[in-house]
Amino acid sequence: MESETFGQLLALASACSFSGSNLAISRTTASGGDKGVMFSVLVTLGFSGVLWWIAGSGAGIFQSLSAQEVTGILWFAIAGISAMVFGRTLLYQSVRRLGVLRASAVKRLNPFFSVLLAALILHETITGPDMAGIVLIAIGFGLLIYERMSHAAPIAQASTGAGGGPAAVATRLPAAAYVVGVLAALSYAFAYVTRKIGLGYLPDPALGTFISAATGLVVFCLLGLFSSRHRANLAGIFRHLDRWIVLSAVLVSSGQILLFAALAYESVSTVVMIASLEVFVSMFLSVVVFRLELRPGLPVILSAVFATMGVVLVAGG
Repeated sequence: MESETFGQLLALASACSFSGSNLAISRTTASGGDKGVMFSVLVTLGFSGVLWWIAGSGAGIFQSLSAQEVTGILWFAIAGISAMVFGRTLLYQSVRRLGVLRASAVKRLNPFFSVLLAALILHETITGPDMAGIVLIAIGFGLLIYERMSHAAPIAQASTGAGGGPAAVATRLPAAAYVVGVLAALSYAFAYVTRKIGLGYLPDPALGTFISAATGLVVFCLLGLFSSRHRANLAGIFRHLDRWIVLSAVLVSSGQILLFAALAYESVSTVVMIASLEVFVSMFLSVVVFRLELRPGLPVILSAVFATMGVVLVAGG
């Protein structure tokens, strides 16, 4: 198998993993504790640690750190706070509030914010395709807001459907639900930029992910010193486990690792384009296979199409 084809398959597997994680997260509504956020960070820590060790880096790097490597570690830690603490917490809330389809569509704002932050922080140039992609992503998000103002959104509720799972009923989503999704996208975008800065000082993606996840767990532990809620969540990180928490943690971690692996075999633009199919895979699984949500209206479908086209343009730019 050619390396490009292998990279494309890895990107597709990543999209499927992220889609599956969205479905699992949507089913954690009745779970206890923090509903799997801290456990998902712990799983990411384990996965990335194993990959880092297999890659041959081992723990030897910490025996003699240069000033440049220390700087890279600090940037990875900042990325971890943004992605593992804020991003992961807000992402889980977004999926549960918006439902799988709309949360997946709102996630397309990640490259929107990434391009803007890269221009602001890294002084990268915004090209014509970048600007066109930003506009298309903004239009896609605008369509979701239009749908929210015009229609009730069909999402999974606690009532039981014919198959024994949650039935999809129409409810008007509060504006705050979209704000959570936007903040999640912004947090991840900031993490992408700071992680890229870190890789410039210490070019080890597996180690960077490991440090980010470790930083996230440390921050959650520190929060437990001041917050009884976080302290209870930490104490019950394993006690509250159920199949949906475990499945969502494994899938979201696998999706991240598969995406990073795909970049080693295929171009960024191709990987991002394939990974953007997540929203359509989520649509198929949520509506057709598991029937967690009703068939989306035209605004949601157009939003997904515009956002995906925008992502492709940004990646190609």
